[in-house]
Amino acid sequence: MQLEFSPKKYCLNSIFMKKTIFPKDFAGYYPAGIRPCPMYVDVANRIYERIQGLSIRLPGADELRKEIAINVAIYYEDKMSKLGLWNAFVSLHMDAYHRPLPFYEVDGVLEDEDVNAQEVELLVWIVMSRNFDDQFINPLAMDKYTAKIIMDVLTEDDEIEINDELYDFVYRAGQADDYFKLKRVLLWLRKSYLLCSPLAEAEFDDLAEGWRTIHLNKREVQYYTETTFAMTTEIGPMALLPHWWLAEMYQNNGMFEASQRLKNLQYRTQDIFKVVDADTDYAVLKDSKAEEYKLQNVYPDLFRKGRYVSTALVKYGNCDWEINGYIANADLEQYNFRCERNKELQVSYERVFPMYMEKTDGKRLAFFENARQRKDWLKKVAPGIDIEEISGQLPSGPQVVFISKKAGIIFAPGMTHTIKCAYNPFYRKCDADTMQQETVNALCDTGAMHPELLQYLLENEMLQDGDISSLHHSETGNRIFTHNIDFIARNHRRQYYHDHDY
Repeated sequence: MQLEFSPKKYCLNSIFMKKTIFPKDFAGYYPAGIRPCPMYVDVANRIYERIQGLSIRLPGADELRKEIAINVAIYYEDKMSKLGLWNAFVSLHMDAYHRPLPFYEVDGVLEDEDVNAQEVELLVWIVMSRNFDDQFINPLAMDKYTAKIIMDVLTEDDEIEINDELYDFVYRAGQADDYFKLKRVLLWLRKSYLLCSPLAEAEFDDLAEGWRTIHLNKREVQYYTETTFAMTTEIGPMALLPHWWLAEMYQNNGMFEASQRLKNLQYRTQDIFKVVDADTDYAVLKDSKAEEYKLQNVYPDLFRKGRYVSTALVKYGNCDWEINGYIANADLEQYNFRCERNKELQVSYERVFPMYMEKTDGKRLAFFENARQRKDWLKKVAPGIDIEEISGQLPSGPQVVFISKKAGIIFAPGMTHTIKCAYNPFYRKCDADTMQQETVNALCDTGAMHPELLQYLLENEMLQDGDISSLHHSETGNRIFTHNIDFIARNHRRQYYHDHDY
């Protein structure tokens, strides 16, 4: 998608400005009970007023302008209040890619307590991108004049308000020593201005639907969903679990021990456990993968040797493993089912992948123009599969097939031209627009390509023909795109950047 900004007439005097953004419009980004400082609500209104002249050729343009204004105002509050969320992103990006920001050449040094035009440009792009997560918007489409308009607002106030309440919510004394006190911060992060996204909310809704099936009350469903989400779902433009974001915030705030504890935080997601040993002080639980966990016996009625329980666990710092969510009785049948399923998966991992690789002479990719070619290949590689039975479930048309280490065989339709592989007969045999669309789909469309296949292509530099512009392809545009290709995938896919098939 091409994003176009057309400067028109700007209102440079906000004395008689009609307010269209109010504190309630900020509420979704803040912890419950905490509000933005009034100054930043005013900043959002001034930004919104001055970008009215921007022609954003996207659906819902006015709502997008409001969202941009609110997010930039919160970014400003983040910086001035030393909250450190944006600075954590800069640090994490620097660690991963050895430069502070994607796409932009930074003018000078990025100061932790100063707003910056390149950061504003990037934040606007992030806001746009999370509303169109399956498409790619040119991050350089917003000209420098537009960033200057926003920066003028951020630098015209002499008096700066500090949101002590929000700072205290994150850095309250003693909070970092106790995971269950810290948990409320981890649960909030998915809603914060930088880390929120529709993908996260969709995942949250799916998890909540699963918890509703066991007939919990509304408050319990919310709590267990939040807990599960924090344990299992990567958030933000770097696609990291919540505790990694908070660890980086603590690191930058000089809380080095707390940061390290968070980086060493361990989770065991919901499973069926067998109580293999128990006394009045401790119990030892064995999960369905035969891993054992020692924890204090705070549930002596449940934690008795030979019993089975369903729960999730957490280990923070030097503490023992602790219950981290729903706990209920389970039985031998449920436990055995989980164990057998894990054994089957392990056997599959150990046998199927080597077998397929032998059949393909070590080639993990295959490219087909039609279903007939794919059928002939499957007969050779997987003779035990009833091809006629599954043919109706497989994609049609040109496609790439990938030998997965865990999932057996993965199919990806419509990707044959963009994958740079020595034995791909279709590579680049198309026009530039098709190449661009296939590349963008591979990176951004979570339904078009499995994460394991995407990781394989990224690691082997097989998606190197994209461009930051969908209209004006150039050598420079290709260089910027490929230089930031992994970040693009992380930002657009979020939790779907990672392979969670276990």
